[in-house]
Amino acid sequence: MTELKIKWEEFIKEIDSLSKDGNSLLNSNPRGKDEEKTFVNEYNLWREKIIEFLNKSFGENNEYTKEFKYAHKNKFKIQGQQNNSQINLREIKQDFRNDIRYIDYNKNILKVSDLITKPSQIDLTIRENYTSEDILELILEKLYDLYDDTTYEILPILEGNGIKLGKRREEFDYVKLLENNGYVRSNNIGQFADAQLTINGKLYIEEKRKKTEPNYQSISDDKETIELKIDELLKKLEKLGFGQQIIFDELDELKDLYSTLNKKNWGELVKGKIVDLGLSQAINEDMMKLIYEHITNDILRIP
Repeated sequence: MTELKIKWEEFIKEIDSLSKDGNSLLNSNPRGKDEEKTFVNEYNLWREKIIEFLNKSFGENNEYTKEFKYAHKNKFKIQGQQNNSQINLREIKQDFRNDIRYIDYNKNILKVSDLITKPSQIDLTIRENYTSEDILELILEKLYDLYDDTTYEILPILEGNGIKLGKRREEFDYVKLLENNGYVRSNNIGQFADAQLTINGKLYIEEKRKKTEPNYQSISDDKETIELKIDELLKKLEKLGFGQQIIFDELDELKDLYSTLNKKNWGELVKGKIVDLGLSQAINEDMMKLIYEHITNDILRIP
């Protein structure tokens, strides 16, 4: 996926503004040749602003600029069809609608792309080692966040979240498996695997996101084992670039408190500290799960 060269907050604010301007112009109703000419000129200026902003956001000649710039290049004309101004205006408005759809569609894909929205919080070494089950879960999670009437291509979603597939067209296999289980529906046409979450898929994610009772009995009874696990984590976190003092202090405190609390209270303390670190953006969600599961031998469930 193309790298975003400006802050996500700046990008989404500007692209929303441009999309709003486009819709306002599209909904206008020019009458007469002069107004139609003005409309066409304003539409062309709007397209130039989009192209300029995409180049600023992703670099010159990026994939989004190319697709947007040449979207109407190969339009054909039917021989013998009258080429009057009304027909031209109707065609231009349809092109305009397609431009706005393109902007909104890709904006939505980018919204669920962790590499775009929070690149500093993603550990690519973890994402690149996702199992097939992890990838299926990620697809459903992102489609849930995108839940609407649109069918979305799956490969850009995977790439935007740091997933590297092992073979060509593997995304088709994931979509087919999810479709067979009733979690998504796909158009099953064209050269891209696409999917839209079904109500069964929506219910699955909502159930998954509910709070469940943690298994604190999976925590080790041996203080030395716990201390060793935490020491291993500290080394791994530092190696991965999560060497902030606040993380070390919180994990060291867990070692000190292990002997003074029962498993349930200590496990709740572990979860609370990890969630707090996540909320402060000291660690990302992947690292939250890694730390909790390594220490407690249980799965971190975040609603």
